[in-house]
Amino acid sequence: MSRLTWADLLIDDITPGQFRAWLTPWTGVVGGTVAPAFLSKFGFWFLRRPAGAVEMLDVFTGQLQQVADSYEGFVREVNEQWWQEVYLLSELVSQLHAAGKVPGPGQCYALAPHPALGGPNPANGEAVDPQFVLVVDVAVWQLVCAQSLGVGPDAEPGAAADSRGRSSSS
Repeated sequence: MSRLTWADLLIDDITPGQFRAWLTPWTGVVGGTVAPAFLSKFGFWFLRRPAGAVEMLDVFTGQLQQVADSYEGFVREVNEQWWQEVYLLSELVSQLHAAGKVPGPGQCYALAPHPALGGPNPANGEAVDPQFVLVVDVAVWQLVCAQSLGVGPDAEPGAAADSRGRSSSS
């Protein structure tokens, strides 16, 4: 297996139209002004804030967390192998490539079922059988993730649940 490239691990050629469409399902989670740094091939958003901080939207849990105080610090971290294994799931991407699953332009990996619906969460170190990973359009996966977590545009207020199944409004 050849070494993975940046194009194998992330999506960074996001047009303004794609950004708006792909992030729309998360409007209840991501507020304020943000710009895309990139998406992982599993659809995790890495978003830049005007003050310089970078946040990650975990599409398996719906959690938004700061991953760097500055974009410069973020870039340093991204270039570290450990960071790529943790945040870009590079080892799993390598396995998927070996299994012949390689997303094309505008596509990413999707887990079936989504972790919120009982599927494994590789971001938590849970093993994933490549047969349960699909290649889908980014827009579709973003909507599936948000809806699986109860935060999609059609979700009822207060319906979001954390990874233990408790309502986030309780």
